[in-house]
Amino acid sequence: MGLKALLPLIAIVTGALLPQLAYFSDAIRPLLMALLFTTFINLNLHQVWQNLRPQALWIAIANIGIALAWYALWTPLDVSLGRLYFMTAIAPTAAAAPAVIHLLGRNIEYVTVSVILTNSLVALSLPLLTTWLFEGDRSADPLPMLQSVALLLTIPLLLAQLWKRLPQSWRSPINERGLSLYIWVILLTLASATANDFIRQDNALSALSIAAIALHALIICVVNFSLGRLLGRWLHHGRLAREVSQSLGHKNTMFAVWFILAFLNPSFALGPMFYIVFQNLYNAYQIVTAAKEIPS
Repeated sequence: MGLKALLPLIAIVTGALLPQLAYFSDAIRPLLMALLFTTFINLNLHQVWQNLRPQALWIAIANIGIALAWYALWTPLDVSLGRLYFMTAIAPTAAAAPAVIHLLGRNIEYVTVSVILTNSLVALSLPLLTTWLFEGDRSADPLPMLQSVALLLTIPLLLAQLWKRLPQSWRSPINERGLSLYIWVILLTLASATANDFIRQDNALSALSIAAIALHALIICVVNFSLGRLLGRWLHHGRLAREVSQSLGHKNTMFAVWFILAFLNPSFALGPMFYIVFQNLYNAYQIVTAAKEIPS
């Protein structure tokens, strides 16, 4: 378990040391689709529909509301900073969040619903929001973004449903969880390399600026996990505070990185990249703490 907790950090460091891997950045999109495919394989659509709760929709609304609040707070002072906060905070719940909640011994179904709702709502709204908030950038036309995001989600979902119809003997040799872990590590490595390559080519980004972006990502991470706990206590009288905290704090940053690299200024990808580091440090801390609480 210790090595798996360190894998995200190893991948990020590897990408930072090998910016030449940015040459393969075009592989981020198909790899992200493959990661979603491995996630959707274990998805029971009927069971998810039965577990849908009106309160879970508040998580998706809060996810977007918090991002817009950050933008409104910082834009009067610095437009670029407001956009950085927005693109970092808007990332939906990570597909790996249910796995972390499982290790913590909490409600997996609730977090799975959060993954579906937040990813769907963010995917539909992000192209329109960035067209409005990033006027003048490459995101002038939301239609190509909507089409791209729709394909990103629907193709893996359809392939996963077809996969589950294959004979068990064909599917059994493949370890979906192990495969998803390797895909995730490769994605982190390529994203880190791409961000580092951009830093090297952009002389305007000083070491102080990069450190400031890291600090801002840390602030967003702490606020998201903390507000999630407060929202969970309000919605469920404290029973699902950890689940809501994980749903708001553990983010699908790879989706945000892909969207930024595809449609916006690549410098904004540094926010989600640093966020990956902080959220995985916190996840590792939660898992270690939870393991100590279990009697031997």
